[in-house]
Amino acid sequence: MKRSETKLTLRELNFAKTRFNVLQTFLELILQKDYETVTVEEICEKAEISRGTFFNYFPTKEHIYTFYGWWFCAKLYIELNTEKHKTCSCYDKIKLVFEFTIKEDEQFNNQMPLFISHILRRDKNIIKDVEYTKADFLYQFPNYEDLIKNSSKLEMPTVAENFIILLKEGIEANEFKSDTDIKKVIFQLLSIYFSPYIINKFLRHDYSLKEVYNTLLDDIIEPILIRN
Repeated sequence: MKRSETKLTLRELNFAKTRFNVLQTFLELILQKDYETVTVEEICEKAEISRGTFFNYFPTKEHIYTFYGWWFCAKLYIELNTEKHKTCSCYDKIKLVFEFTIKEDEQFNNQMPLFISHILRRDKNIIKDVEYTKADFLYQFPNYEDLIKNSSKLEMPTVAENFIILLKEGIEANEFKSDTDIKKVIFQLLSIYFSPYIINKFLRHDYSLKEVYNTLLDDIIEPILIRN
């Protein structure tokens, strides 16, 4: 895809650039040490910003994880809409959501269970405090403007929303049975998606995302597939 043709104002560009710099700095630090021990002071020093600047972008350290969540959703949205995957079956796209999460976990040193725990405990105020804007998307992904060109407001689909979209598309394409209970399947898919945090919290041994996801996913999708 061609580079973005939308001209960001200097204010929008600087805001998106600084906020993304803080996120990247934060992710570098949690590769080196535990999340709990990373301080705002360390983030500011490494990102070369003042504490005052930091708090202009993120009310707390925890809010960075919310911004990371939107960035993750944006990357997933792009991946699902690449030429490579646009022609895949809906089941393959559902599996891609899990595979994408596994790769993300491997890249960032097994951070997904911690991120999942953040999602489970965050409230609506944190989400409202850190919105993901068109400027953020265009700065981070300048070659993918076409994916949001016709949208007056940027709304990245969440993991749950992607599951709903893909299940409905699968039913329309006669890939999934017409009487599929979408709500029930969504409950099951989300239970799998968030289960590694619960499993690792209450069992003595750690289980990788890949092991958890691959063990359970087929059991949910197989019963709703239409066999030719």
